[in-house]
Amino acid sequence: MKKTERQNGIVHLLRTRGKLSANDLASYFEVSERTIYRDIDALSQLRVPIISYEGLGGGYEIDPSYFMPSIKLSEQEILMLLMVLKAGEELRIPNMVKDYNLLSSKVLNALTDDERQEAAKVLSHIDFNMIRIMPKGYIQDVLKILLEAFNKSCDLEVAYYHPERDETDYRRFSPTKLFFENGGWYVTGHCHLRQAMRTFRLDRIVSMTCLEGKNVYMNSQLPMPEHDKFTWYTYELIIDPALYRIIKDDDFLQQAQVKAIDKGLHLTVRTPYKNEIHQLVLGHPEQVTALKPEIFVQEIIKISEKICKKYLKP
Repeated sequence: MKKTERQNGIVHLLRTRGKLSANDLASYFEVSERTIYRDIDALSQLRVPIISYEGLGGGYEIDPSYFMPSIKLSEQEILMLLMVLKAGEELRIPNMVKDYNLLSSKVLNALTDDERQEAAKVLSHIDFNMIRIMPKGYIQDVLKILLEAFNKSCDLEVAYYHPERDETDYRRFSPTKLFFENGGWYVTGHCHLRQAMRTFRLDRIVSMTCLEGKNVYMNSQLPMPEHDKFTWYTYELIIDPALYRIIKDDDFLQQAQVKAIDKGLHLTVRTPYKNEIHQLVLGHPEQVTALKPEIFVQEIIKISEKICKKYLKP
């Protein structure tokens, strides 16, 4: 973060959070207290009315009458941005917590104290639930390195941890797409070790370095491997109309082609959400019948047999 951005951030934080110590500010911006002292001195020279308190419980405040001009937005627009930012908390963007918090403070800075309280009251009644997995954390600068690789079209050397084998291996990797799914961040690309497309969870990357040389797969349409959890398959199902009316708005059915038949509805849908199709078929055995692909039908049969074997007494 540049010095000017950090100093503007100090003003925004003091205005929205009230009194903060040098240690609080240093922790927030991940710099030393000495750097904060220099920033406070610089702001004071620019006639920003910062009030300093010494001794135990000391810190810094900003004169409540001080206003830092910002983009003119309506209250409704600001509330909409705050809702988007609250949804953004669920994305847990790697290594960008302080930038996210600073952006929130900048938006709040456009409100009066009363308006902030009203916005907080409204937001307390709004929740976003997009999380199914909870990554423990990411290596430092993982997102920065990935974005650099996309910008420079270069390959990466990746050390990747495989929990099923409890092993870490190294490989050359040509990234093509970064995406968020069910609470985790993933990167897809060409793995030079396997000579095929692979998808890696970012929280399982142990180390990552940009390499010399062009990423020749950057704009390529890579074929999905059969075992990849994000592989697209075309499924054919027979489903009870009443159940379909309940679930037809689910994202994995948005592109479904529907045809009425004697036994109900015939659905044809192409989707990467294999787990959702699994749950639909196994969770509603009387209302859903899987027809294709054959490999998927055989999986359902094997799972059903294992369940019967485990729970039915001989």
